[in-house]
Order: sequence, then C-alpha cells, then structure tokens
Amino acid sequence: MAANAAWVRVRSDATARLHNALGHPGWVSVPALNSTRYAEVFDETKSMGSLNGAVRTADQTLYALFWNASTATYFWDSLAVSSGKPRHKTLLQNARILGLLNIAMADAAIACREAKYYYVFWRPVTAIPLADSDGNAATTPEANWEPLFATPAHPEYPSGHSTVSSAATRVLAHFFGNRTSFDLTSDVMLGVVRSFSSFSDALHEVTNARVFAGIHFHTACEDGEVTGKAVADYSLANAVRPEEDDD
Repeated sequence: MAANAAWVRVRSDATARLHNALGHPGWVSVPALNSTRYAEVFDETKSMGSLNGAVRTADQTLYALFWNASTATYFWDSLAVSSGKPRHKTLLQNARILGLLNIAMADAAIACREAKYYYVFWRPVTAIPLADSDGNAATTPEANWEPLFATPAHPEYPSGHSTVSSAATRVLAHFFGNRTSFDLTSDVMLGVVRSFSSFSDALHEVTNARVFAGIHFHTACEDGEVTGKAVADYSLANAVRPEEDDD
C-alpha cells in the first residue's frame, strides 16, 4: 500500500481557500515527459543521485543523508524553539511562532500529498531504467540505476520535504528575518552540524538534497517550494488572531 495515501482526504482552511483561488493549492504541474525540461531534470538526477558512479561531492552526499535522517518537522520545530531563547521571546510569542509554524507545515503536507495522488508521477528509480518508454529521445535508460538510498513508497511529485520546508522557512523568516544564521543538528546523525546564513540557503540545500539522493527530479522540489510558500503566506495572514488581539 502506498504511504500517506489517506492525506488526500484531509482538508484544512488554507488548502481549501488555495483551491478556490488557484484551482489547486499552489501546484504548478509535472513536466511533460517529452519536454526539454524533463530531459534536463532527468539527466541531473541520473548523474547526481546515483548510488554508484555519481558526481556528487562528499559534502553533497553528506547533506543528502542528513536531510533524510530526520523529519522536516523535527528540524524546523527544534530550530524554532532554539531561536526563540536568545531573543527572549515570551511564552505567548513562542506559542504563536510554534502554532503558525506547525499549522503551515501540516497544511503544506496536506497540499503535497493531494498533488502526489493527483499526478501519480513516477520516481527516478522507475523512470531512469524505463526511459526508453517515456517518448523523449533526449533521455537514455540505465537498466541497473539505483538511487543513493531507498525510494519512499509514494509518488514523486511534488517533494514533501521541499514543500514542508518551504512553508517552515517562510514562517520562520517572517518572525526572525531571512538573513538569520543558524545551525541544524540531527537526532539520528549525531555530531553532524549543518550551518546556514539564511533560511533561503537552508531551503536551497533541502531542494538539492532530494535530487542528490536520487529520489526526486528538480521540478518536484521547485514546485514544492511554490506550494509551501503559498500555504505559509495564507497561514500567516489568516490562521490565528492578529498579535495585538492577544493583549
């Protein structure tokens, strides 16, 4: 059974309103299999995301594994808590940040899963060995191609980590400013620290990590970012009462 299929039946205020405004909650569309763009992202994942013979650097391999080791919610919730302490945020301010952060991440996950089961787009682990059936003369199959690590058991488009992380970084940048320096650690890859000078830099690494892992095409990550930002912007504007109402 495909993982997370029940998410397509979950509805939230943010995703419902984005449906009304955009037709779908921030989706763009999967690339046509016979398009130049598909051939470009196909070749990128084929070369950068391969288990064997990839042209990744050691650091690119490390952060592909790092971002897969823990969930997006673990990374961003942990950062929200640690970022509030040195800024002397009050209990109420921290509650607002964490509330909006998790509303946005949950709604982004809902929108992402709905898109996955709307498009049901194939993963690189299937697309690359079967490239001779995609109708694109610019893609070449590789029968024994394997990704860096095991492919998740649900459709490729869009990238869940990119969608949720896009929503999260949008909310955190709203409260702390995009040009905020921070470190991230994992509860699984102990001792590994990723350092960033902005939330947008971290999101860029998330996007690349999914491609370098061989489990996504770049279009799934780019469009996931679009969806995550749309959901976060709606959540920031509508999910909770204005701050002055809390006095």
